[in-house]
Amino acid sequence: MKKKFVPGILLLVLGLMIAGCGNKNEASSGTGAESGQKTIIAATSGVSNPFSYDKDGTLTGYDVEVMKAIFEKLPEYKLEVQAIEFEGILTGLDNGRFQLGANNFSSNPERRSKYNFSLPIIENANVFVVRKDDNTLKSIEDLKGYKAVTEVGNSGATLLENYNTEHPDAKADIMYTEENFVKQFEGIEAGKYDVRVISRVSAEKAIKEHGFTNLKVVPFSTENSDPGSYILFSKSADSALLDAVNKRIKEMYNDGTLLKISEEQLGGDYLPKKELME
Repeated sequence: MKKKFVPGILLLVLGLMIAGCGNKNEASSGTGAESGQKTIIAATSGVSNPFSYDKDGTLTGYDVEVMKAIFEKLPEYKLEVQAIEFEGILTGLDNGRFQLGANNFSSNPERRSKYNFSLPIIENANVFVVRKDDNTLKSIEDLKGYKAVTEVGNSGATLLENYNTEHPDAKADIMYTEENFVKQFEGIEAGKYDVRVISRVSAEKAIKEHGFTNLKVVPFSTENSDPGSYILFSKSADSALLDAVNKRIKEMYNDGTLLKISEEQLGGDYLPKKELME
């Protein structure tokens, strides 16, 4: 995943009940279980703008709105979205507490071995964020000696840790922090850190919205062969659920729903290439 979180904030009761069918009367009548609907619990962090965040007391963001749209047309399911700290998402998938996890999750071999993945819901490759005067860092192989800031457990941290394991004589200086990534960007501008590995959407949005005039985004696509972001499923989840969700993702891709959500939540078209939707 490409994730951000504010430590110590446990958003357990942000649980957002979303009726799986679009009928408001049925949703408000509490007849989900009685009508044979199966409750699906999805977890997200709620502090990962623009993918999952609280806006005026309502949980929203790209991943959240995509899940809402998916289950609006799946009347056999009733979706409940819970916002919790990031680490709890994967733990909850492991122990069966949650059936879905959605928080700008990227793909890597370890995750693929533990979870089932939806079709990609966004194209969001990792990038470097560095100061504008840095003309050295262009690929993973250039990380030697860089002060690389990250939180524990995200995809950027995994990439950095793997690099150090593979390059014991040319390591980056990984600096773990509990700061959110905007604070980390401030630290890069100030020279406290040198680089942050983060998703392209988050980087571009934060640099624009927070006025970081001395930062730039450097892509490294050759080292990130899977730039997608996905909904994760517990391995114990019914395969019919994965099939139903993927069918809806394809429908939303083709009818323009995903594009509309991308433009509203992300400010542009970040959809996967069509060949990845097969």
